[in-house]
Amino acid sequence: MKILKEWIKVQEEEYKKEHPPDFVTHINYLDYLKNISKGLSISCNLKIKNKILESKILSKKIRLLKLTLKSINAEYETILKNPDYAVVCVSWISVKSYYLLFNLLLIIKYLITGNEDSFSCGHDGILKSLKNCLRKKELIFNKEYFNNIYKGRSVSKWKAKPHANIKIINPNPKERFFQIIKILMRYRIEDFKRKEKVKTLNSKKGRAFLDESDISICEFFYWYRIKANYRDLEFLDKDIADSRFKDYYCNYYFLTMYFYKAFKDLINELSTIRLGKNILD
Repeated sequence: MKILKEWIKVQEEEYKKEHPPDFVTHINYLDYLKNISKGLSISCNLKIKNKILESKILSKKIRLLKLTLKSINAEYETILKNPDYAVVCVSWISVKSYYLLFNLLLIIKYLITGNEDSFSCGHDGILKSLKNCLRKKELIFNKEYFNNIYKGRSVSKWKAKPHANIKIINPNPKERFFQIIKILMRYRIEDFKRKEKVKTLNSKKGRAFLDESDISICEFFYWYRIKANYRDLEFLDKDIADSRFKDYYCNYYFLTMYFYKAFKDLINELSTIRLGKNILD
């Protein structure tokens, strides 16, 4: 019996080395989001009828979109042929994906408002704009998960079941969704602490932040970009099989492409009204 227990312990330790909990957590989240994002679409409920003059900035944004998309697609094709290349790419996919979608959102904002100043909207501003449109039901996703917005203080009180984030077989879909919302809120809190140079939210400013903040699943790309920029991807230095890095990248890729298609279709719908043509292939 003692020998059996020691053997089991060794096997568990070996498994954890090859499947670090932080890596398993992120790949679980990506796999879940990829699955629920398949077939995603977004529609505009605003009565937009007037044509506008085409901004010169628009062509620059479209060119940037095409270059970013080309880069992501090229990496994906390379990884399919050479899985060991995935470890090099996983640290960049969150950055490239975010900027692809960020520029799509800027174009959507421009086509809705008809105002060229929309292109100067910053990262915080475009997220607030998107969430505001979702609240007012001016923009509506075809899947309700993506329309919901949660108050920061409420999310901070949610209790997660131990080790539920690393469960692979038959995870609870609703529980997994809330796990993702909770980790996004955690990243937002960490970012606030980093910028304000504080360790807790016990101050007046910290409590106000928690009361005023909210979070949407659509912020996933932004906060994972922040994670790549400031917190690094801790699991990159661990002994993980190339095939698992490939899985991570491919999940991120398809998740990105589902959002890309949803935003692209909306842009072409709006640009047909505003400019009399489709602007994205």
